[in-house]
Amino acid sequence: MKSFISLFVISSLAALCSVAEAKSVTGDQVLVLLDNLAQKDSYSRLWETLQDRDFKLDFKSAVDGETSLYYFGRPLYQHIIHFAPTTASLSKHKNLGNVELVKFVNGGGNLLVGVSSDASNGVRELASEFDIEFEPAGTRVFDASSTNSNANDKDSITTSQVVAPQSIIPKDFSSAPIVYSGVGLTVGSLPLVNRVLSAEDTAFVAERFGKNKPSKNPVDLIGAMQTRNSARATFVGSLDIFSDALFSSPVEKVQKDGDVVKFEKSGNEEFVSELTKWTFQEKSVLKVISHYHHKENHTEQPEFYRVKDDMVYTLEISEYENDHWVPFKANDVQLEIIMLDPYIRTTLKQVPVAPEHHYGRFKAHVQLPDVYGVFTFRVNYKRAGLTYLSAEDVVAIRPFRHNEYPRFLTAAYPYYASVGSMIVGFLVFSAVWLSTWGGRNLDVSEKKTN
Repeated sequence: MKSFISLFVISSLAALCSVAEAKSVTGDQVLVLLDNLAQKDSYSRLWETLQDRDFKLDFKSAVDGETSLYYFGRPLYQHIIHFAPTTASLSKHKNLGNVELVKFVNGGGNLLVGVSSDASNGVRELASEFDIEFEPAGTRVFDASSTNSNANDKDSITTSQVVAPQSIIPKDFSSAPIVYSGVGLTVGSLPLVNRVLSAEDTAFVAERFGKNKPSKNPVDLIGAMQTRNSARATFVGSLDIFSDALFSSPVEKVQKDGDVVKFEKSGNEEFVSELTKWTFQEKSVLKVISHYHHKENHTEQPEFYRVKDDMVYTLEISEYENDHWVPFKANDVQLEIIMLDPYIRTTLKQVPVAPEHHYGRFKAHVQLPDVYGVFTFRVNYKRAGLTYLSAEDVVAIRPFRHNEYPRFLTAAYPYYASVGSMIVGFLVFSAVWLSTWGGRNLDVSEKKTN
């Protein structure tokens, strides 16, 4: 029994250590689902890249009925690579079906899905759960103006239209265009969904290459969602974009002036590297180190405030970047002071911190509202591509005590003046009246005496 407990403790510590050493903040266990395990060699450079980043890959066939995401209620994987678009039965799998994959993401797991033009209805339904719709079955994306001249057919196109926020794909990731061969997709209107890669303006969707028919809307190729719990799901309309063949494919780029620039290899490898880093939460991850508040010229946080008190609110945020936590920099972090509705909304200003600190510090000097009650100090920071931040403090604000009111009110000065003028007028009138009182009777009496 003791040996069993010791084995359990050692295995638990090993699991914790593996998560702590992982370059992803959520863990290093990746489940790779393939239509056929023989396809594994087609993406060898992708697997090497992930393994170099300390990920542990577990390859499974999509038809393997024994594969499970959990062991006694605990997740076995933190990330899933879904490269099995043609296995129709996968959507009904007891452990890997669409319902289970959605639950996996809701539980904080990350999902990367690649499809082809013959994708099954099951993977299309999975994408629709994340407000992403693939183009009809049998169609592909074509572009006569930006077709890869090194390809044997017209199925491959080139594009440089990276439309994702900088937090997902940096603009300077590569100067070479991306080679793409696959289906298009449509990104919905949910604010949680982001467009990542689009085709050139001359691209169109059709069942076969023919007359150029430009689409009214841009043809999107990759879409991604970051859910409310900051889990990430990315849908790519091409499996070939991850392949060794397109990683090393020579490519040409036509400049605006008509000159043709040739590249020895495409920008696929660099693009996929940045895309997987974001999907697996190796970058653009934020966390709140601390948040506190106190009265102006004080250091301790009080149990309650008084109306119209001057207070200081401080928030410290770190960003995960290049395998380290570094200070987060921004100029749009806002503080809200709320009681049902926001009474105050102000922008926090970043202040300098010591070089050894791994967080950015933001401060706001605020005068509390002239309303008493129970308020919430809330920072709700949501930006495309960055994990969401929420920091809240519930604070009571009391009214003035009877001896804390000002003795004289500026707004009442006109009333004070009117009272004073009445008093002065009354005194002047009384003085005049008293000084003349009895004078007439005295004059009458003097006349009678004479």
